[in-house]
Amino acid sequence: MFSDIRDYTMNSASCLSASTMVVPTINGSSAAMSARSSSNASGRIRTCSGQQPSTTKEAQMCFPKKQDKVKRRVIWGIEVVEELHWKGWELGKEMTKNLALKNLSLKIQKIKYRPPKTKFFFTVIPQPILLSPGITFTLPIFFRPLEEKEYKDQLWFEKAEGMFCVDLRALLPCHKLICPPSLQLPMCAVGDTAEAWFCLDNVGDLSTFFTWEFSSPFQMLPTTGLLEPGQACRIKVTFQPLMAVIHEVQATCWYGDSTKQKNSIQLQAVAKCAQLLVNIKQKRPEDQDAEGCQKVLYFGSVAVGCTAERQIKLYNPSVVSAPFRIEVGPDSLVKDQAFSCRTAHGIVPPGERKCVSVFFHPETLDVRTMDYVAITPSGCASQTLLKVVGFCRGPAVSLQHDCINFSWITLGAHAEKPLWIENREDCTAYFQFAIDCQESVFSIRPAFGTLAGKARMTLHCTFQPTHPIIYFRKVACLIHHQDPVFLDLLGTCHSDNAKPAILRPQHLTWYRTHLARGLTLYPPDILGAMLKEKKLKQDKNGALMIPSEDLEDKPPQRYPTIPPMTEFFCDGTSDMAIFPPPVSIEPVEVDFGACPRPEIPNPVPLCLMNHTKGKITVVWTHRPGCPFWVSPVTCDVPPLKSTALRLHFLPPHPNGLYEVELEAFAVYKVLQNYSNIEENCTVCPSWCLTLRARGHSYYPAFEHHIPQYSLDAPKLFPAVSSGEPSYRSLLLLNKGPMLMTFNLAPKSSSDIILRPSSGLVAPGAHQILLICTYPKGNSWKQHLFYLQFNFCPQYIKEVSMQSREEPLQLKLDTCKSVFFKPTWVGCSSTSPFPLRNPSRLPLEFEWRVSEQHRKMLAVQPARGLIQPNENITLTWTFSPLEETKYLFRVGMWVWEAGLPPNTKPPATTHYMLRLVGVGITSSLSVSGRALVKEQELDFGNVLVHSKQSRFLVLLNNGNCALYYRLFLEQSSPEVVSNDPLDLQLERTEGCMPPRSQDNISLIAYPKHQARYSWTISYSLLSHRDNKAGEKQELCRISLVAVYPLLSILDICAMGSAEGISRKHLWHLFSLDMLNSYLERDPTPWELTYKVPTRHSTSQIPPIFTPLKLDFNFGAAPLEAPPSVVLLALKNSGLVPLDWAFLFPSDQQIGLELWAEQAEFNCTELHQMRAQDNRLFSINPKAGSLSPGQEQVVEFKYSHLFIGTDRLPVLFKVSHGREILLNFIGVTVEPEQKYVHFTSTSHQFVPVPIGNTLPPWQIYELYNGGSVPVMYEIQTNVLSQIQKHNFNHPIFSCLNPEGEIQPGTTAQILWIFSPIEAKTYTVDVPIHILGWNSALIRFQGVGYDPHVMGDTAPFHNISSLDNSSIHFRLMVPGQLLLCCLHQQTVFLSQSHISLGNIPVQSKCSRLLFLNNISKNETIVFAWQPKPLDFGEVSVSPMVGEVAPEETVPFVVTLKASVHASFYSLELVCKVYRQQLLRRYHKELQEWKEEKARQEVEFTITDRKVKRRVYCTACAPVRKYKTLPPIKNQQSFNRPASWNLQIPKEESSWPCPKPPLPGILCLGLTARTHATDYFLANFFSEFPCHFLHRELPKKKPPGEKPEISEEESTYNKWTSVSKEEKLLLIDCLTAIIRVSDLHQYKSDLLAPPPPHNVHLQEFMAPKDAFL
Repeated sequence: MFSDIRDYTMNSASCLSASTMVVPTINGSSAAMSARSSSNASGRIRTCSGQQPSTTKEAQMCFPKKQDKVKRRVIWGIEVVEELHWKGWELGKEMTKNLALKNLSLKIQKIKYRPPKTKFFFTVIPQPILLSPGITFTLPIFFRPLEEKEYKDQLWFEKAEGMFCVDLRALLPCHKLICPPSLQLPMCAVGDTAEAWFCLDNVGDLSTFFTWEFSSPFQMLPTTGLLEPGQACRIKVTFQPLMAVIHEVQATCWYGDSTKQKNSIQLQAVAKCAQLLVNIKQKRPEDQDAEGCQKVLYFGSVAVGCTAERQIKLYNPSVVSAPFRIEVGPDSLVKDQAFSCRTAHGIVPPGERKCVSVFFHPETLDVRTMDYVAITPSGCASQTLLKVVGFCRGPAVSLQHDCINFSWITLGAHAEKPLWIENREDCTAYFQFAIDCQESVFSIRPAFGTLAGKARMTLHCTFQPTHPIIYFRKVACLIHHQDPVFLDLLGTCHSDNAKPAILRPQHLTWYRTHLARGLTLYPPDILGAMLKEKKLKQDKNGALMIPSEDLEDKPPQRYPTIPPMTEFFCDGTSDMAIFPPPVSIEPVEVDFGACPRPEIPNPVPLCLMNHTKGKITVVWTHRPGCPFWVSPVTCDVPPLKSTALRLHFLPPHPNGLYEVELEAFAVYKVLQNYSNIEENCTVCPSWCLTLRARGHSYYPAFEHHIPQYSLDAPKLFPAVSSGEPSYRSLLLLNKGPMLMTFNLAPKSSSDIILRPSSGLVAPGAHQILLICTYPKGNSWKQHLFYLQFNFCPQYIKEVSMQSREEPLQLKLDTCKSVFFKPTWVGCSSTSPFPLRNPSRLPLEFEWRVSEQHRKMLAVQPARGLIQPNENITLTWTFSPLEETKYLFRVGMWVWEAGLPPNTKPPATTHYMLRLVGVGITSSLSVSGRALVKEQELDFGNVLVHSKQSRFLVLLNNGNCALYYRLFLEQSSPEVVSNDPLDLQLERTEGCMPPRSQDNISLIAYPKHQARYSWTISYSLLSHRDNKAGEKQELCRISLVAVYPLLSILDICAMGSAEGISRKHLWHLFSLDMLNSYLERDPTPWELTYKVPTRHSTSQIPPIFTPLKLDFNFGAAPLEAPPSVVLLALKNSGLVPLDWAFLFPSDQQIGLELWAEQAEFNCTELHQMRAQDNRLFSINPKAGSLSPGQEQVVEFKYSHLFIGTDRLPVLFKVSHGREILLNFIGVTVEPEQKYVHFTSTSHQFVPVPIGNTLPPWQIYELYNGGSVPVMYEIQTNVLSQIQKHNFNHPIFSCLNPEGEIQPGTTAQILWIFSPIEAKTYTVDVPIHILGWNSALIRFQGVGYDPHVMGDTAPFHNISSLDNSSIHFRLMVPGQLLLCCLHQQTVFLSQSHISLGNIPVQSKCSRLLFLNNISKNETIVFAWQPKPLDFGEVSVSPMVGEVAPEETVPFVVTLKASVHASFYSLELVCKVYRQQLLRRYHKELQEWKEEKARQEVEFTITDRKVKRRVYCTACAPVRKYKTLPPIKNQQSFNRPASWNLQIPKEESSWPCPKPPLPGILCLGLTARTHATDYFLANFFSEFPCHFLHRELPKKKPPGEKPEISEEESTYNKWTSVSKEEKLLLIDCLTAIIRVSDLHQYKSDLLAPPPPHNVHLQEFMAPKDAFL
């Protein structure tokens, strides 16, 4: 029992402190615990003492516990025990214990000690102890008790290192049992068993009884017991769970006097459900192994008597072992089981697989065998039913010919013909011809044998007649497991005196026809006479027939097809015969018994009867040497008469066995001469009579030799229907070296027929026996028959076989009722109904439903075939027609299968079934949770060419199941024929149980940008005919398919590009065109790769977009700070999007070095240099934006190489546009002049004709070099334009000459004054002194405002400045700053558009700076912005913003006296106060150290002695001296493409200020002359405050200085004094009008602020005037 269990023990020291777990064996432990699971048989169990118990009883026995070792300790090299115990002491008696002290150190130890304090413990007089190394000193301790109680004391020792003590204790005897506090049993499957052991120790001084209390599912053995002091008992804990939960049970051990003391142990175990997955190993096409379906294991066709093996795999996916049991055919008869499984039960370890073999050993021929194998895991796991199917095939033995004609030979001669026998199957066949070749005129060699599969054997047939007559014999070839095969042997013997008619095969055919027509009992002469008298006639085949006297001619009778078994058994030798025998003999079997010599047995009389109407001649075949013969050998028997014969037996040798088959041939006398035959068709073959005779010559005192044989006998007769015979074959093999006889004993059952009933089997030969019975009754009947061997009653073999008349029955449900669930009227519900065929015959069944109920009731299949032992499930379908309750009664008829078509079954069985159903009404609806509004489901915004799914929740609130079909129709956009819909349903049909919901997945895949709408309808289905009912609308689906839309909001420059204005930068990066491209739909070619993909192996990847733009970073000198451009991206669309900037390397597929291209062209080398040196960088290169979300992207160009750098960068919006951006950057040599021209043309803002004060317009030039440049505009071409336009200055340049500082932009002022509504163009050369020149085409459009009216761009400031359009796209809160601040500081408004204002006006706007940080204070500083004309200011310029606070500030624009355009940027630098303070502190420290190092010097005189002073008196420095401020040697440059390495800073560089965040505020405005403003914006004039500065007083005589601009202005705008006075008077009168003041107050009302909480910062209405 314990040989296959693991070892588990536990140290006793841990039993009292920690929870006991199942651990491996710890040898030498005093207390132990072990555990095992019954499912795991790979370990052993050891007792606590380490011995393995042989039996369960021995395992439960108590055993003496090992004494606990005394705990010792080592203190300062002295080994001593912790305490001394006295047990079992008595009052008044002294007990002594010795205390040992051992010196473990390498030096002499001196120890002093003090005696115990109490008088009960004492020792010798204290004295110092000197212990040498390794020496032990023993100190006696005496104990003398006076009372019966516990005593405690201490003995103290003193050393130089300190003191220590030894406890002294005297204990009273007591009961004490100890056990582990807890026991963790192995994890176990439900229904399985796990076991564990632990030790219960008696550590007390008394014998103790104990009793355990526990609860299910734990069991403990032993539950009670007695433990002597020092003994331990192994307690076995068994865990057998019934539920898969965590079990924790406390077991209590009661012990002590009156069992008042207790100990507890916590029993813990986890139970889990085991699971087994069954699969078929080495599947065949016929197998079925799908999950959720009936598993079928197909064995195919197997030869009878052979065994086929198939394997199934059992997989245990659970974490516990899975015990299982396997049952094969629990409902079938054990003797009839063709399937078997040798593994009746077993265990599959966790996570492992086990193969189980299933065997098929068929014994019934030509039968499709079916059975079920049940694999049942333990516990609550479900059972797997495996259907096993096999077909039994037997040998297919056939003869070359079914007839051998020897023709005629003369008497004394013999003839021989070959014949082959063949086995067409691949199984072994045993055959035997039922003829005694030694005693017959016909012989076959060999007469028996074995045929291997697909083999052929040649037989030799011999004819050796003994008399001149006609010979014919039908010999049966008996085959084991096959019906017999018959061979017709015929021949004719002629002599000199007798020449009978020659028998031919055609005569046999006629004879069998005559036999069916009843003409064989007439001799040939009578038949010939009747033929002449026309009482007979011949049919078309030449056979005789009786003429029909009826008017309706019936077809003549023909020889029927007789089954071989029936023909063999019904041969006329017994009571059963198909046709009456013409000649018979009685008896057909004679047993002489014992005939020892010299006595001669008496002859046995025989009676031979002639049943024909002609005289016959009987001739017996007698071979010399045969011990049996019949006399007379030849005789004639008159018609319908009999004659007496004698059978003689003369054994030639004593103690011998004799068995022969004698044969005789009876033939009509008239056939002895062929001349007597007038009609050839009347020739009749002879009849062969056989007589079996046996006997032996053993003396009574002699023992017959022992037979050695084997008998292959089945247990059951094949299944047959009522009244049909059942046949089986047996195989008897003689395995001995001597002849063996057998015969059927008389005491055998009389209801069986055995052929042959006796016989002689030669050594090594076999005998095939055929047995027949007629089963009666449906219960199994046992047939016993006995075979006697060698004529000895001691050698009897009992053979038992069973048979029954198979009932025509099916096993139905016990209640024979079917109940349907409530069903919707117009729909259908189904109910399964199982059927099982318990018989061994295939049965056919048919359900007959009345005509009136067929519309409401149907069954599938209504008619079918059910194989033996097969289970099938029928499906009843109920389709109510109205809302009511239905009750049906339906009949089923069962009959035997395999009947010919249109044949009425001879017997049937009838069953009645009761069916109940209810028809109700219901409908489908959609759950409101899934709908946006009533009956509408909105997908929202979906990306084109993307999939999005939503669930449509269907509700069935009724009490019946509904079978539905969904229909999807697309309303918009229109669907092109044959195109699939952009919305797909997961399924369109289904069934919903009552009061349930179903989730239908809707998958949208829009292919175009449009607004989609669909309608989902449903109709209820009839399960019977699958017809759909009326369609009803269920819900509507809507979806908006869009492409991702990304837009560029703003741009800002930093670093070397800081001097480029935002307007100029906007054009450098082609942002207008980029935004227009992004607004369009992507082309299909751009969607080749919908997301960024590495798709190319080339250094220059292919481009799939026709869109190309330039990103021009401008120019800067070599080694200048990088040019940084910040772009503000915004997801302006409705769906989230992903964007990415892809360098060429980001689109390349990584290749191995050997696969890379060896040579590169110039373009590839240029791009590789730009990428390897990171000339262009983007941060971040990719990102994701939700709708409305904004993100800042930093573009950086490093000026490392002189020249123009280009790099194609692909801007990819996933599932959207794909634009190729050409990054362009210019790096100029130091001290080289360079002016960056954006374009060779410039477009002025359109100006109306007739404007005497046209606005100033700006043309910008950017100096990208490192030195100042002088520009000069050649204005003589302007004079030519002036001459051609009536001497009117169309184009005027106000500052044609000037200087541009490095990294700045110069604003060149132009005046465009058209006089006609047309387009003016002029090509103006611009010279850069000391550098190149450029020819710029300036173009302006003049228009007539009276003609264009309100459509004139004059009234729309946005149309006059394209940059303002994009600036106004900036929403409040837009921020362009470094990632340092993480967008914690932002402006309430990023752009101010003052619109159209009069000249010399002062306009102010209130804005707010917000700090949303929770713990950081922000310091801001506005950068002053000088203007060429006008003035802009911010108040306050510098300040702080506390965490989560807002600071207001005012931006003011003072317009100049000139009409002009204003487009400027105000920059605010933002710092974190903490970083700024740290910078100032470090800067101050750096300055102090620099000042110290400037006055510090070092004395290098080595002769000066160093002053020595005390460390304590040394001067104290608060800080360590910093390293000197000096430059270090620069790094060596790497061998790369001239990669620029920045110079190394000094050892302690000057601190740098923290990197600020940049807030950009754009401001745009257009100023108009006062008269023009009044003419066009009269209503807005009162809203503006005109700020005119008074001219400064000059000393008398000094003329005021007139600027060049004013002089130019006065030249073409001079008016008379009278005109000025007239204008002043008109304006004064207008302003005094009261209506104007009211209108002014209305206009000056400021718009509501964008945040309500900012209203407190708003100024009064007139604050801006």
